[in-house]
Amino acid sequence: MDDKNELNLEEMEQVSGGVQRIVNTNTADKAAIRSDPFKAPGNQIDALASGTVVDTITDELVFDEGTGRNYVKIRFKNRKGVMAEGWIAASIVGLPR
Repeated sequence: MDDKNELNLEEMEQVSGGVQRIVNTNTADKAAIRSDPFKAPGNQIDALASGTVVDTITDELVFDEGTGRNYVKIRFKNRKGVMAEGWIAASIVGLPR
C-alpha cells in the first residue's frame, strides 16, 4: 500500500464518531451550542471558539424557522473537558445554511 494512503492510527483515535469539522465564525465571537435546534430562551449550553474541532454526529440538518438557519448535531469537548452533545448552526462548520 502506498504510504500516502495508509491510515494513521494515532489520528484515527481522535475520531469519536461522525465527521470532524472545524468551527469557523469568521469573527472573534464564539459559536453558540444549543441543547436543541429550535430557538428558545435559555437553550444555549456552551460556546466554542473558531478553530475548535467538533464531530458531526449525523449529516441530517434541521431547519429552525425562527432563525432561518439549518442546525446539525455535534459532539464536542465542553468547558469542563468532558465530551458533550449539542446543536450548532450548520454554516459555522461548513455545511449549507
